[in-house]
Formats: sequence, C-alpha cells, structure tokens
Amino acid sequence: MPYTLKWEPQGVYWEYSGEVSGKEIIEASTAIYGDPRFDELKYKLVNFLNITNLDVQKIDIDIIASQHKAAALSNPRIKTAIVISKPSALLDAFIDRMLHSSWEVKAFDSLAEAQTWVAL
Repeated sequence: MPYTLKWEPQGVYWEYSGEVSGKEIIEASTAIYGDPRFDELKYKLVNFLNITNLDVQKIDIDIIASQHKAAALSNPRIKTAIVISKPSALLDAFIDRMLHSSWEVKAFDSLAEAQTWVAL
C-alpha cells in the first residue's frame, strides 16, 4: 500500500510513498470519510513528498473533489493541507474545484509550513 494513515487528536495525517495512483487516493479518502472519527476532524494533512510517480487522471480529480464536497456536508470545518514538491495542473484543478466548498484547501512544498497552517 503506497500510503499510511495516522489519526491524530484533531486530524488525520496521511503520507504517500513510491508510485501512487488516483485509485489509491480515492481509497484513502473513502477510508477516512467512512471512519466514525471523521465527524470530529479539524484538519487533513496529506504528504506527497516521498512519491516517485503520481498517476492521477482528470477523472480521478473529479471523483476526489466530489468525495470531498460530499464529506464537507457532514463536517464543514476541515482545513486540508497538501504537501507536494512539484505543483501540477491537476492539483490546481482540484484546489479550484474545492473553492466552492466550506473546506479550506492549500498546497505547500514544506511539511513544516503545512503543519503551521493547520495549527498543529
């Protein structure tokens, strides 16, 4: 599995490594949104710094954004920090799709900056 999930007192941290597909991102999101602890989350911290390849298609972005928007109806107060070394058009598209959601979503190239932003 190219990701690990760690539940923290106010949020969830997940880290991807190696080769990651859109399907795996969808699976991780599904696991988080189906967990009873989801309703109490205040942040999601997603770390892509250790990936070697990211194989995500536009359809994956559409599905992930739809999942997030549906989850935002259940818990509207989440901040999502995405840590990635190389910004991409697909990441920008995802962030744009989330602009009309109650969730704040922001990309960072530093884990420390992302942690500060979610107020860890």
